[in-house]
Amino acid sequence: MLQKKSFVKKTKGGKVVKVVREHYLRDDIWSGSPLDSACDPSAHKLAADAKHYLVIDTNVALHQMDFLEHPAITDVIVCRTVLEEVEHRNKAGSQRLKNLCQSATKRFYVFANEHHK
Repeated sequence: MLQKKSFVKKTKGGKVVKVVREHYLRDDIWSGSPLDSACDPSAHKLAADAKHYLVIDTNVALHQMDFLEHPAITDVIVCRTVLEEVEHRNKAGSQRLKNLCQSATKRFYVFANEHHK
């Protein structure tokens, strides 16, 4: 699905310019959960028998990294926008979060929320 935002703005020189921004939204982005029947089995990273999934925001990723690294914390969904914001604010914290996302035992899943319908 294509979503367009258009507006008119005035430049410094006094000319009027129409600005159009396109944003593509998709409905075929997988969730990483085996409970989602539309998700490809090769993309399953979260556990099917988990009692809950934890979805974190930027503040948790920035200020509670020690909590996220605890061995008992598994099946975490990290939105792509959160990952980008942590990378923008704290490089060391970003590297720690990326290492958690790459760990097979922690089962962190990066969800592409910006382009999901």
